[in-house]
Amino acid sequence: METQQIINQILFANQAEDVFSISSFKKEYARLIKLLHPDVCHLPRAGEAVAMMNQFRDEMYKYWHGEDDAGKFVRNEEDEVTFQGDPDLLYRSYENYQRLMSINDDTANHFKKYLPKSMNFSGRELIVNSEHPMLPLTHLIFPHQHTNWILSRIFEFITWLHQIGYCHLGINPESIFIVPQTHGIICTSFYHLTRLNTKPESLSGRYLNWYPAIVFDQKKAIQYVDMSLAQRTALYMLGDKSGNGVVLKKNINPQLIDFLITPHYDSYQTYQEFRQLLLQLFGKPQFHPLNI
Repeated sequence: METQQIINQILFANQAEDVFSISSFKKEYARLIKLLHPDVCHLPRAGEAVAMMNQFRDEMYKYWHGEDDAGKFVRNEEDEVTFQGDPDLLYRSYENYQRLMSINDDTANHFKKYLPKSMNFSGRELIVNSEHPMLPLTHLIFPHQHTNWILSRIFEFITWLHQIGYCHLGINPESIFIVPQTHGIICTSFYHLTRLNTKPESLSGRYLNWYPAIVFDQKKAIQYVDMSLAQRTALYMLGDKSGNGVVLKKNINPQLIDFLITPHYDSYQTYQEFRQLLLQLFGKPQFHPLNI
């Protein structure tokens, strides 16, 4: 693209995402600033384009920063996230991650692709790394084609946790990061992980209204809780940040929404039913590249 075309694209952009991709805007900004900097580029309105580009860059940082139950997190690099905040929660997340990583049977080794590559403390900060670039679901909205495969991965991950006797209790847009390159997910925090059918030590204060009432009545970590949180996370991805989903029926297949707002109690059975529903509604699985 010619330099003047790039300037025009920036000046007439309606939002930052029209200029930058979410996953690599830092690299794109570095390339463009070298091209358009006033010391280098003397084309008409280049200075205006740089000013607008700086504003867009600042807006894009919302995809690299977030807050969760422990405190703040920031995506330092495309494959690295730093978590800051409550030291007790951070250490609990670290210990639970190590507990899951210590399981070494064939099934566990398969599902470890949904866990970080490493998790280590640097002072009071918890550094989480992955094999590939990853993004938190926070602020992201997807069409059903992408929401479907992301939810499928979440269901797979939850099913494995339940099979080995654990309940996550904290599935939400801040704990699940997506890996666009591989169509995968990474679960980056384990603050509330507990044994199935035991009393939870903690719940996500940020998403208390997402938990089914039974968790407060019975005070047990059961499969239904994780399934409910996963379903609400999917509704969030589809555009309803409340996680309720009814309003989405206007624009999204109502059978899909009905599935997402209906209680499901068994993770493996629910995952199988979800796959069957997708086949019924959308046909054989197709690969939809996620350029983000």
